Amino acid sequence: MPPNHYDVIVLGGGTMGTAAAWELGKRGVKALVLERFRHVHAFGSHGGKTRVIRHAYAEGEDYVPIVRRADDLWLALEQERGEQILVRTGGLDLAAPGYGYARAARRSAETHGLPFEWLDPVEARRRWPVWQIPDDWEACFHPMTGYLLVDPALRALADAARGLGVAIHDEEPAREWGASPDGVWVRTDRATYRADHLIVTTGAWAGEALAPLGIPFTAVRKTLWWLALDNPDAFAPDRFPVFISESDAGSIYGFPSHGDGMLKVANHYGGEVTTPDEADRTTRDAEKRAVVPFATRLLRGVTDRVATSTVCLYEMTPDQDFIVDRHPELPRVVIGAGFSGHGFKFAPAIGEHLAMLALDPSVAPYPRFRIDRFAGRAVEPYQPDRVASHGRYRDLVAG
Repeated sequence: MPPNHYDVIVLGGGTMGTAAAWELGKRGVKALVLERFRHVHAFGSHGGKTRVIRHAYAEGEDYVPIVRRADDLWLALEQERGEQILVRTGGLDLAAPGYGYARAARRSAETHGLPFEWLDPVEARRRWPVWQIPDDWEACFHPMTGYLLVDPALRALADAARGLGVAIHDEEPAREWGASPDGVWVRTDRATYRADHLIVTTGAWAGEALAPLGIPFTAVRKTLWWLALDNPDAFAPDRFPVFISESDAGSIYGFPSHGDGMLKVANHYGGEVTTPDEADRTTRDAEKRAVVPFATRLLRGVTDRVATSTVCLYEMTPDQDFIVDRHPELPRVVIGAGFSGHGFKFAPAIGEHLAMLALDPSVAPYPRFRIDRFAGRAVEPYQPDRVASHGRYRDLVAG
């Protein structure tokens, strides 16, 4: 085999590309990953130190088997590398009157026989005294929820892939790529590489890399905030669960203090439409007002002092579901895109599936993530302001 020819090239070495690399390595294929930045960076979707992992998936019951597989793979990677990646804290799902997030998570748990507890606010306040949950809110606790440590997770995936022979070239952006019935090629400033198959996992740059498909991806700029705590011990991982809420404030979620004396909080709803190359990478004082009042009002001991903050990007599909499928016109090309701000937890399972789609023509894509769901109809791009105003789960409150 010529030196610049591979079995599979992975275009984009972020979360999903690195996970695909690990799976390709396990399968013993000659693979190359091309990443435009250094591996693990702050310009895409995996910034922010931690990511939630949860099994009772409000976004849809179809996700549950995939996250359970991902959980197993994260734990296997953790054991293989000898470094903690997943912190199990339990998770508290909260919903104000008129919002259905907690019920959607409960329904998912019921469908798949997952453990959960439906709590009244009095009991929730008793268990976690820092919480000041209003009496008319709904609460659901899930013991399997936790969070993933982003940098250790990605470095473990990359180290495992390299150990299995996968080449990862960082700071080598692709300038052009193409495919024919006989193979694929990718041109960078250093070389032109050829392969039998291509996996496109370009994250926030999916709209650029996949423009000919006409799918209206939307890059949304999101801000993350770390607030100082009066008593960090009360927010330690063994005393304070990950939480996700839905209310008039938006979808505010947060994490325990991971040894830093801070509470990380952010709003999954809203955001600013941008492009990955033009996004403002600094947070603004006005933006914290969309998050900080919620945390200081409902959580005792959380201050309004911002210790640090950062920006990351969501690459949204119109329906907020992923695209994990073969290219509709180029069967040697597989696409993993549009992870819409909730993909990180699934990475090793998605990477596994991407590799299978590339290497085994008998493997079918997950029905929910098929690319043809957008074919033949007019599709409006994701609109963050509309979701922020109306919530996503209000249709469940009458159920």
